[in-house]
Amino acid sequence: MTGPGERLVTVGLTLAVPAEADAEAAAGLVAAAAVSTALEVVSAAGVEGHLPVPGSLVVRRSGGLPWRVEAVDEAGGTLRDLTGDLVRAPLTSLAPDPLQNAGAATAAVGNWEK
Repeated sequence: MTGPGERLVTVGLTLAVPAEADAEAAAGLVAAAAVSTALEVVSAAGVEGHLPVPGSLVVRRSGGLPWRVEAVDEAGGTLRDLTGDLVRAPLTSLAPDPLQNAGAATAAVGNWEK
């Protein structure tokens, strides 16, 4: 699986695809692109919706302020808002927070207490 001087890393990638596209087919296309750049793809899987990691920020497609992801499982995510309230949401209702990638929300994440 890995050779000397190699290690495994997992890269989360959320793609916007046409409505009729299949999540597994999209994962296969990304894996093929990675292989074409001499990367060894160990595993590729498609998930419907955005699959966030705990500690990241997401926005709900219904709008509003960002939420911090507390936990993720096959049924969805547990999210915490700025006031500390927890809610459950399906993965298909979540999107990455556009400000987090720009670095603008970093300070806000540190201010949220568990």
